[in-house]
Amino acid sequence: MLVESDPGHGGTMCCRACRLPRAMDRIVTLSARTTDLAIFWKKNNDGSEAPDEAPKKAGDFVPAPEKASRFFGHAKTVQDTGNFEYATQLWLNGLRFDPGDMTGMEGFFNAAAQFFGDAGGKKVSKDLANAVTGSGTREVDRYLSAILDWSQKPTEPVLAVRATEAASDLKLPEPTYWIGERALRLCKMDKKVKKEALVKLMEAFGKAGIFDKAVEAGDAACKLDPTDGALGAHVRNLSAQSTMNRGGFDQTGQSGGFRANIRDADKQRQLEESDRVSKSADSIDRLLTVAEAEYARRPDDLPSLTNYTKRLRERGRPEDEAKAYEILMDAAERTGQFRFRQEAGDLKLRQERRKVATLKHASDAAPSDEAAKSTLREAVRAFHQLELDEFLMRAEAYPTDLTIKFEIGKRHFALGNYDDAIGAFQEAQNEPKNKAASMNYMGQAFLKQEWVDEAIETFRRTLEVKDLMPDMTMEVRYLLMIALQARATLNRELPVAEEAEKLASQIAIQQIGYRDIRARRDTIKKLLVELRTKPAS
Repeated sequence: MLVESDPGHGGTMCCRACRLPRAMDRIVTLSARTTDLAIFWKKNNDGSEAPDEAPKKAGDFVPAPEKASRFFGHAKTVQDTGNFEYATQLWLNGLRFDPGDMTGMEGFFNAAAQFFGDAGGKKVSKDLANAVTGSGTREVDRYLSAILDWSQKPTEPVLAVRATEAASDLKLPEPTYWIGERALRLCKMDKKVKKEALVKLMEAFGKAGIFDKAVEAGDAACKLDPTDGALGAHVRNLSAQSTMNRGGFDQTGQSGGFRANIRDADKQRQLEESDRVSKSADSIDRLLTVAEAEYARRPDDLPSLTNYTKRLRERGRPEDEAKAYEILMDAAERTGQFRFRQEAGDLKLRQERRKVATLKHASDAAPSDEAAKSTLREAVRAFHQLELDEFLMRAEAYPTDLTIKFEIGKRHFALGNYDDAIGAFQEAQNEPKNKAASMNYMGQAFLKQEWVDEAIETFRRTLEVKDLMPDMTMEVRYLLMIALQARATLNRELPVAEEAEKLASQIAIQQIGYRDIRARRDTIKKLLVELRTKPAS
């Protein structure tokens, strides 16, 4: 259903059915704002209205910047009044005429963030949904629908990738880069990074001629699946194309050529410094300055906020971390997005971890100072409690995340809360990547409480886990040996002591210096002699 603003309804959106009988009268009496909007529509033969000169297929689409700019102007005016839903619709109406306009796209996302964020996750109204249809081309409608979907869940990688693909299909290089860069960041931050999503981004970037980002996405996909030879070859081809583009080889004979790349040297340096793992102090300062300016210009743009706080944490001065913490906590409260609260929590933990490290250094420097040791123990315990509180809060936000359950179990274990630790690890073991570690910790928790039989059974099951790493295998065998030794000592069981001795011998043969294996082996040998000479009655 086509819609437009109707002052007779208090500025709300009016449907065609109730507006059409009085259409001519209203065209005469519309306010200046609505008069400007009305010129974008014309009558069909049946009396209905449709976008003026709307193309019929993608190949015929011709942007109409002047018409788009009128919608954008009204959108900004409406947005300044705080009517974010209507502003979001107006930005979309303008993008129907010029989907590649970056001012319109950024304006749309700012308005959408205010509407969906501040409204606590409002659903798309019928009027707003109608704003993404009627362009006359399926590709434009799909693009507008994709960015509207993404704007409702800006941290959802799948929606960001879909929006990138839609922009690329429309051959919109700037929107493809703007959306795709954020989509790539979201994909990399995803707890379960998906190769398929990264490949889609690679293809979308490649189609738009953004080869450096195509290579970045392709490299990330290759790391997830190094056995995909075809993908690796494709990424190498993209890398070669990216090198040619950066060098200006593809511009031979064109105006600018290599000089066009030289003029963009500062921007290229920023991109290279941003991607470099090890950065100099000067480059960190430059990147922070750029990020700060971008955040100051668009404080409501969440990717700009994320980048700014990232650079603050990267430089890591006390005042930087304090500023980043303040911004992240404010963003969490303002947007309701827990990820900002989680980043702030990570920053707080990093600060406290440094304090513990300082105390440990002081204690190590004065090994006879009992006061320093006591202070360190208290600080370590307080830090583990802080970690536990943080992960418990995350578990409330992400109740199905078993990795968080694993982290909770580790903190309970460190604090001596063994029952709670066992409960957490029993849940966490259902996550394949943490299965062995969860069972190992669970066995140790049973052993700490002298539940020896339960510990032995848990360690045995741990050794059956597929693809157990060598270090983990050694540790679990050692712990099983200790549990068997404890049971043999308690119940005076010769077969159990013999199994413990066999494990001790195997560990010693494999690694004679492993922990206290020499002393353990000697103790078990003595136990064997005792049990053989004095069998249990």
